[in-house]
Amino acid sequence: MIKRFIFLSILLANSFVTAASEPKVYFINLSDGDVVNNPIFIQFGLSGKGVAPAGVNNANTGHHHLLINVEALDFYMPIPSSKNHLHFGGGQTETVIELPPGEHQLQLVLGDLYHVPHSPPITSKKIKILVK
Repeated sequence: MIKRFIFLSILLANSFVTAASEPKVYFINLSDGDVVNNPIFIQFGLSGKGVAPAGVNNANTGHHHLLINVEALDFYMPIPSSKNHLHFGGGQTETVIELPPGEHQLQLVLGDLYHVPHSPPITSKKIKILVK
């Protein structure tokens, strides 16, 4: 009985450590369904990895990309740079943007030093916001 208890305790503790160490990117100050006004202040959250500028080869790091109204992304190629694919290669963790009124879908993707998503990809949940 005690051996089984110890085994289950170790198994449970290991699952918490594994789950806690998985990298995660998320929006700090926005949630799905938020109604916002321009200018829109956005804070990027990251756990389980560090932030480093593009081009810097530091282990266990990356930099943020904000996808706006992007349905699909090739996770094996560098993230394009456009009005819908915003790069924060300087290591920024927040931004202010303006969007036209209406509904918009946002997602964060962590890229490596070459702007390629990590493998496996580290992405936030897609959220929709309504801009007044």
